[in-house]
Parts: sequence; structure tokens; C-alpha cells
Amino acid sequence: MSERRRRHVAVAVAAFAAVLAGCANIPTRGAVHVGRPLSAVGGLGDVDVRVQPPQARPGLSSTDVVRGFLRAVVNSDGNYEIARSYLTSRAAQGWDADGITTYDDGSVQLAATTDGNKSRSVKLQVARRGFIDARGQFSPQEGPLRATFRLVRQHGEWRIDKLPNGVLQSTSDAQRALRLATLYFTDRTHRWLVPQQLLMRPQAVGFTTAAVRALLAGPGPWLAPAVHTGFPRGVGLLGNVAVGQNGTAEVNLSSAVRQASGPQLRELAAQLVWTLSQDSQITAVRLLADSSPLNVPGAPPVQTRATWADLTPAPAVDLPGFFTRNDIWRSTIGGSNPSLQSAGGLSHLAMTADGRVLAAIGGGPRRARLLTWHSGGRPETRLSARTLTPPATDRSGNVYVVADDGRHASVIAVTPSGQRLRVYAPALASVQVRELSIAPDGSRVAAVVGRPGQSRLLVGRVAGGGNKLTFDGFRNVLPSWRDVSGVTWDGAEQLAVTAADEGPGRRLVVVDADGYSWRVLSTDGVRGEPVAAAAAPGQPLVLLANGVIWSARQAGGWRRVGPGRQPGYPG
Repeated sequence: MSERRRRHVAVAVAAFAAVLAGCANIPTRGAVHVGRPLSAVGGLGDVDVRVQPPQARPGLSSTDVVRGFLRAVVNSDGNYEIARSYLTSRAAQGWDADGITTYDDGSVQLAATTDGNKSRSVKLQVARRGFIDARGQFSPQEGPLRATFRLVRQHGEWRIDKLPNGVLQSTSDAQRALRLATLYFTDRTHRWLVPQQLLMRPQAVGFTTAAVRALLAGPGPWLAPAVHTGFPRGVGLLGNVAVGQNGTAEVNLSSAVRQASGPQLRELAAQLVWTLSQDSQITAVRLLADSSPLNVPGAPPVQTRATWADLTPAPAVDLPGFFTRNDIWRSTIGGSNPSLQSAGGLSHLAMTADGRVLAAIGGGPRRARLLTWHSGGRPETRLSARTLTPPATDRSGNVYVVADDGRHASVIAVTPSGQRLRVYAPALASVQVRELSIAPDGSRVAAVVGRPGQSRLLVGRVAGGGNKLTFDGFRNVLPSWRDVSGVTWDGAEQLAVTAADEGPGRRLVVVDADGYSWRVLSTDGVRGEPVAAAAAPGQPLVLLANGVIWSARQAGGWRRVGPGRQPGYPG
């Protein structure tokens, strides 16, 4: 999606229209935090738009040298050759540029001090946003960052002689310098694909080839415990990915791929096809093993995303949204629904994307009950506790709640058969959990935690299998926002929430699952402040504000549905 600075700058780039096309059913006006860049027009592509900052020139002051260096790291050609022109010969040889720390554009403060006639120190202070490792995976790490640059005279000019390792890059420069590649792995059940977004520097081999090599290297350390890869150890890419005039990409893998079993071959083929299909120039993929055709069981020689459509990480939801009014559950598009009627008198309705499994909360103010049932059946009590969070469902039909008995809280999963399982989630045991939401691919979990008015949004991974599930690796993906509520997954790679920042009122915010970028959606025309949202792939965003349900119009703006509360979608 398009990414614009929420407070400091507005960036209008024509290529961003391609991103907005994927979100035509939600309003796109409103302020935006600079974040994840568009990889290239149409997808991965190997089209490169290079940013050419100036090299160091004579007559610069010590602070001008540091400013020039910070601007120059937008270009990584020749291992940051331009940026190294601002360093002494010794520093240029010793500076390690691995890893990128991003910071807020408008937060830069520089202060120079004199150490003597031949040296200066320039102290930098910025508002850190996060860290992008050498692989390209982003981790949110907000907070103040201070660094010192020591400068000396070299051939009569100020140059940086000592500096911290790694790259310091503003969020807008990161947007211009890095390219987005989404890699696909399989979930822990081997049934669906799971996306992982990487931010990659320009590659001499081209981004299509670079993305395939990153895919073969496996998932990053954060996601790895929650996913699998179909590639056996030792499989490499022979040469570059070649794309013919008809749009068919040929991927020539090393002979080690023949060690893969039939199910592994299907998985790795789906991973490659989905990863490469981001490039609009690629319409199909042909797999080779040491230059010979690689036969994938049950798949044609030339494959497309349609070949592996059943592995989609976020399938479109065909069922409409729902909400409750006067203890009666209603559809956001009107009409009656037997599944909704079965939940009458219950609160916090949830259901799987296919409407097969339903869950809701019953009971009184001192004892809450979790009820689950299959479509067409009757609700059955599965669990009771002093308090229960609203239930969350996953694609397999499991229902999750956090149950608090007054002494400690536990995450409980109820299987479609009614069996109760305790989920190991140590990070959630010591905080007040208000909401849970499972990603459509089942490999990540969002949690709203904290006291009223101070709640925050965490995203963790879902690892393990069978009777031993784990929620861990939680990260605060909206650290500058508070009073988060109404979390919902808006597709496979981002979430929608309502939250407050330092300004007046609440906002509707969409954030990447890794926290790299967020944007504020316009609620023009909605009366009152948003307090909850509901989203589903292929469906319009639904919003609760001032006791009224609103639905996003495809052409922009909002449609008033009517009085109600607790909006939701199957999923």
C-alpha cells in the first residue's frame, strides 16, 4: 500500500497506485507513516530506480560531513562507495555496513564539539524506529538513539574517522533504498503458505534471482519456529532466474532437489510459484533440476498461482460480516442467517472463514462461559472462568481464549471436537490480555494487552503442533500508539486496529504484521470515534463508532449499517 509520512512529509509517488489497488475496499485517505517501500512497478521486477546522492566535496564543515554521510547511505552501490567518500581511508576500510537502523526523518539533532585543532566530535540523536538485519527482516525497536562521529583532517578536509558500525537510515531513505520481497513458506501443518516480507538492498543479480536465493536460505529466525520449507538441505539455484518473452520463469535448481519427497516437491513448487508471481512480468514458472525438467506430483510442467490456489495464505471470505443488536446477531448486508440465529443471547461471536465452527461467550458478570458449536448444531459450554477474552478462531477450526481464574491467566485452545488444550504462552501470563486474533495462515497471533487506556498491540508466532502449541516471540508492532482495541487481520500481512496517539481522539490504523509501517485510514463521515474494526480478505472493512456499525464503500467513504456493537467477520 502507499506509504506517506504521517506528520512530517507527504510523499506522492505514482508507483504507489499499484499498492492501493490491493485495498480498493477500504478508505485510503488520511495520514500515513513512512514505511515499507514498493519493490518495483508491478512486483519483484528487476527495474531499478537508483538514488544518487553527492560524494564528499571540498569545504564541508564537520556537521555537513555527517549530514552528507547520513544522506549518502541511501545508495548501497559498491558496498556504500559514495558514503565511504565521507570517511577517512582507515575508517572506510574498517566500517561494517551490515544491518540498518531506521530512524524518524524529523528527529535528527546534531551537535559539534571541538576536540582540538585537528579533530571534531559530532553527536547525533534520533528517534529510532527499528532494525533491518542483513537478511532484510525488520524488528521494531523504538526509542532514542545516540551516536558519536569523530572527524579528523584528511588532505585538509574534514572526514569521519570513527563511527558506529551498521547503517543509520531515515525511514524515507529506507523507502527509496530498499526493495520489498515477500517469500512464502508452509505452515506447521503443511497445509497453507505463510508470507515473510523482507526489505532487500539492490542486487547485481536482479531481485527475482535474489528473492529465490533468499527463499532457498529458509525463513528468518523469528518466523522459523512457526513454519516449514519444502527445500531439502543443500538445494541451490544454478545461474539466475530466466524469464522468457511469454512470461514463463525458469528456475534451475541443483540436483540435491531430487532428494525431496513428493509432498516436499509440491511444497517447494508452491513456495517458488507464489514468490515469483509477485513480478507482473512472470505469468508462470517451470522448474528444472540440474537443467532437466523437475516433475512435481499432481502439477503440470508449467505452473501458476492457480495451480496452488488451495495453499493461499489468506483465502477470500464469502460470508458477510455480522454484529449484535439487542442480543440478536445480524448480518452487515441484511437478511437472516441460521448460524447467526443460533448465537442469540450470546456475546463476542466468532466463526471460522467457512462458517463451519462457531464460538461465543455466555454467562454472567462473575462467571463467563465459552461455548462452541458446529453450524446447524447447538452451542455447548466448553470452558468457564472468572473472565474470558473474546474467542478467536483459526483455519483448522480451533477456538482460542485467555481464561483468568483470578490467580493466573492461561491460553486455552478448544478443538473442533471439543477437546481443551493448554497453549504455552509465557509472555502472556504476566500481562492483562484483552483480545486475541489468529492470522489467516495460522502461524501468527496478535494480542492486545495492558490496562484500559494503556493497551498495546503485540504480534507473536504460533509454533508446535498437535497437543503442544506455543505462542511466543511477541513484539510490540505499534509502540507509539496506546489504548489499542478491536484488532483484526486485514489479509495475511497486516492488521487493522483502533488506537490513540498523542493527538486528540482515536484513529483507525492499519499496520504491517512486523511493525515496519503503519497508516491511518480516513474515517470522514463516521460519527464518533472508532473503537473496533473487523476485516476479512475480499470483504469491506467494518467499523464500530459511537454505538453504530459502519461499512466501507468500495469507492471510498463509509455506509451506515445501523446501531449495534461487536462487529466481526468469519475467519
